[in-house]
Amino acid sequence: MFVVTGASGKLGRLAVQHLIERVDASRVVALTRTPDKIADLGVRVRAADFGDPDSLVSAFDGAERVLIISTDAMGQRVQQHTNAINAAAKAGVGHVLYTSLTRAGEPGNPLVLVPEHRETERALAQSGLEFTVLRNNIYPDMLLMLAPLNEAVRTGVLEGANGEGHVSYITRSDCAAAAAAVLAEGGHTGQFLEITGPEAVDYAGIAAALGEATGRAVRFEKQTEEEAAAAFAARGVEPAMIAAATQFWGSVSEGWLDVTTHAVERLTGRRPASLAEFFAARREALLG
Repeated sequence: MFVVTGASGKLGRLAVQHLIERVDASRVVALTRTPDKIADLGVRVRAADFGDPDSLVSAFDGAERVLIISTDAMGQRVQQHTNAINAAAKAGVGHVLYTSLTRAGEPGNPLVLVPEHRETERALAQSGLEFTVLRNNIYPDMLLMLAPLNEAVRTGVLEGANGEGHVSYITRSDCAAAAAAVLAEGGHTGQFLEITGPEAVDYAGIAAALGEATGRAVRFEKQTEEEAAAAFAARGVEPAMIAAATQFWGSVSEGWLDVTTHAVERLTGRRPASLAEFFAARREALLG
């Protein structure tokens, strides 16, 4: 039996869908706090809450392998994830997979999400369980939130600060496919796999991908951090979000997300989607 936590979330749902392409649906159990939301997945569903360790032990009963998808409860993640790891140990789970973040194990990594992932990785490594950590790079969806891409397509100019930093953007679907492959096939015990897109791109690369996807010429023009912050504010972005974006792009500029591997292709047998392909799937919205 294979168990996927957080199955009502975007990544969890995709992981279940990819998993049942590899194993019989009768062997898959999807966990969620909201079972009604995933009744359409065609697999067994169990109610479970990361804040309720007893519910997790019951939900993991009989599991050969479990995919623990990191929660979105910042400040509570380490406790929630530790609850799940301890429950897996009590339930006798054979192998635990965990979705982490690129280079999360490096102490100097300044990304705000890293410390909770690092602590979870440590807890998993010390649990005595067989485990695999999937360190997912950044979803390109973040660009849809942090950059005015429609305006860039319309004007032909993509503006941004710290444009020299590279990120190997990876789609949720490709992350889910990689997780499903390890969940179904096993192996990779004790490994920390960097899950990335096919290439790392800077802002000029983002502009080129937009042009390729939309058929419109787009070039990059660098802003100062002050100009970028002012542009965010002019679009009505909250100060906290501006601060988070500034911190993120600073980390990008320092090279913390400039990691590219062939892990997805090795695990799934297919090349992950490029940034241009991600944009092409949203061409009409970008042109709108």
